[in-house]
Amino acid sequence: MLIIYLAALDSDEEKIKMTDIYEQYKTVMLRYAKAILQNTELAEDAVHNAFLAIIKHKDKFFTLSHKELRTQVVIITKNKCIDLLRKNSAFTTDSIEDMDDVLVANDDPIEEHLIQSEKYESIKKHVASLDETSRLVLEMKYILGMTYREIGEELNITAKHVDTRIMRAKEKVRKLIMKEGCADELRY
Repeated sequence: MLIIYLAALDSDEEKIKMTDIYEQYKTVMLRYAKAILQNTELAEDAVHNAFLAIIKHKDKFFTLSHKELRTQVVIITKNKCIDLLRKNSAFTTDSIEDMDDVLVANDDPIEEHLIQSEKYESIKKHVASLDETSRLVLEMKYILGMTYREIGEELNITAKHVDTRIMRAKEKVRKLIMKEGCADELRY
């Protein structure tokens, strides 16, 4: 689909910007649209329509900061989903106004869920780029819930070395995220 979007743009600079937006947000937008629409095909249509709207208003979208763009992507995806729900009311028995209730857990705004999902994807990508031992200690600590001592015993290193490895791995991931420009309010 990216080729279709790029064909609608004039300059190489616009094509690069659109490629960046597409690569950064396509998965998150699709997941968000699926959560609203409960239908994969309609979700794909909504995301497609959102990207077409971004191209239509490229002068606005291409000049936004990362944080502003992230917010606008959420809004435009939600609006395109609502448009499709109105057109295809047979696909849902829920009222459009009640869709926020479907998507929201713990009373967090929908936008916050999307932002958290984006942050998770960014962290996951950068953790995968770490050396094997660093990645392993992070997985053992945060996925398996092991203590420093248990990790140390498993890897034949001291608990202090595990602590140092985790601290350095987290710092490296944090720096990679900041370098990428996705570190708005990132704390873990």
